[in-house]
Amino acid sequence: MIKHAILTLFLLGASTSSLASPELLSPSEIQFGQFELIETIEIQGDIDDSLLQLVDINLKDKKSDFYVIQDISEDARKDTLTVVVNLYNQNNNLDLSQHPV
Repeated sequence: MIKHAILTLFLLGASTSSLASPELLSPSEIQFGQFELIETIEIQGDIDDSLLQLVDINLKDKKSDFYVIQDISEDARKDTLTVVVNLYNQNNNLDLSQHPV
């Protein structure tokens, strides 16, 4: 329940602000697009940190076009928040023989 609420708030915040260099995508967009996985990173922060700010700060120096949040977890005993993010670039090497005109 907490994961769902945090993800909802994050997506709402991301839609109104474009502070991060890479752009947020949903996992379903990756399935149907031409994207190349560049890197998977794990971001850790304080459980009270803003999810949006935590991700933005950690992705500001990354050279990728898009990112997808794979997992959000929290450890109440350690007061930590962990976010797993996949970074993608758009693959511009389209094979036209596989796509209808």
